[in-house]
Amino acid sequence: MSEKFADTNQQRAKFGHAVVIGGSIAGLTAARVLSDTFARVTIVERDRLPDAPDFRRGTPQARHSHTLPLRGERILEEKFPGLFDELCTNGATRINGGSEMAFYLAGGWHEVKQQSTLISMTCSRPLIEHAIYQRLVTQYRVEFLQEYETVGLTVDRLGRYVTGVRLRPRHASTAEEMVLLADLVIDASGRNSQAPTWLAQLGYEPPRETIVNSFPGYSTRIYQRPANFDGAWKTLSIRPTPPNGARGGLIIPIEGDRWQVTLVGMGRDYPPTSEEGYLEFARSLPVPQLYEAIKDAQPLTRPCGYRSTENRLRHYDKLPRYLEGFLVMGDAVFALNPVYAQGMTVSVMGSVALERCLEVQELNGQEITGLAQAFQQQLSKLASGLWKMAIREDSRWSATVTTEDSSLPQHRLDKLGFGNLVRRTRSRTTTGVISTNIS
Repeated sequence: MSEKFADTNQQRAKFGHAVVIGGSIAGLTAARVLSDTFARVTIVERDRLPDAPDFRRGTPQARHSHTLPLRGERILEEKFPGLFDELCTNGATRINGGSEMAFYLAGGWHEVKQQSTLISMTCSRPLIEHAIYQRLVTQYRVEFLQEYETVGLTVDRLGRYVTGVRLRPRHASTAEEMVLLADLVIDASGRNSQAPTWLAQLGYEPPRETIVNSFPGYSTRIYQRPANFDGAWKTLSIRPTPPNGARGGLIIPIEGDRWQVTLVGMGRDYPPTSEEGYLEFARSLPVPQLYEAIKDAQPLTRPCGYRSTENRLRHYDKLPRYLEGFLVMGDAVFALNPVYAQGMTVSVMGSVALERCLEVQELNGQEITGLAQAFQQQLSKLASGLWKMAIREDSRWSATVTTEDSSLPQHRLDKLGFGNLVRRTRSRTTTGVISTNIS
């Protein structure tokens, strides 16, 4: 980093030290925004980040196909100008939305044979994360503390403001804890976030939680793209269709002239992770194109399964009291069924909400006070539409189960987008688990 660049950023910094828990897309994009207003930004990551794009243990979902809708692409390009040209230079593929995508949905093919101005890009998720990581380190003075587990928060004497995070070396469970002091802490640690537990330990009410689960499962394998493949498409999608079309699949091109092939099964119809079972599942899809494309292709990995796929919403926007200086974002708040390809978009939308709220804090001279509540409510406004879309689709499956806090009033359920679903089923159950059979 040049001295001139560092001086410029120090002059812009309005706040002190920000800590981000988790180095996936949500945490990386949050760190980028924080670098504009904080003198120091540190990402605490459980894993050792690879020196080159590669899968890592802490992000099992990264092994499966990811697509980034245009809204998410635009946000990332705004935060990291030139990112997508860089990704394409490193092997990502540009896809014309009008002529190079083939979709099978609801019993029919939806193919557009004309060129479109809608151009998307496909690559592996590690390629995106690594490119952003490199930029944060070299251009935005973000520090990474790797292989450390966050085990809790520290607060001021009155318990109103967060003052840091409690850490333990990942591979030394008996080691003493250390405290990393911070003026702001963001939890972007994903579906397995411990933030509700940390808040409860400090005397704060944890968020209510809503789960809508259609029990989807995934199995993904990477293939070398056949040299003689002459298909008209670059991306192939066979979408599961309720109520009976539970199986689907997706082929996307990724760097290295490879295909990332993901098989999908809804309602516990999980695709196998054995080689023979994987191919048989592909053969069973309602149309043969995916199976025909991969049956003679060279596999580069074993099939890898993933089942932590339920829609999960933690209602941080409705807390009765907020721990000042502590924010939660990404899958730790809005975790969506991956079949709808909105997970990365929700993650990067958190950076938009963060940027807006920090601008207001600066204008009003409020520093950190009030930021937690403002951010969680802003994030809810931005992402609630994607949540409603996901649960609306998942509620169409007969196996779908909804779990929600019974103390939530009906008008709040309506605002969350599943009031009708719960209204129809509450009379059938007195527990927090609601089994639905929707025609």
